[in-house]
Amino acid sequence: MVKVKNPEDIVRMVTSKNYAKKRIFSIVAHIDHGKTTASDYLLRRAGLMREEDAGQLQMTDSDLE
Repeated sequence: MVKVKNPEDIVRMVTSKNYAKKRIFSIVAHIDHGKTTASDYLLRRAGLMREEDAGQLQMTDSDLE
């Protein structure tokens, strides 16, 4: 399991414009195979989602219509 030592450092790296230290990846799977759950888990562990929102708020699940 990933251990986040300083969430503020991770937030600063993710929100910075410096792409030298970023990794861009995709999650591809069939519908209802856990893509949103996996994405939310990574956001929570990186400190980009509040603990109390985990399992309640789906950060990547949106519909503009």
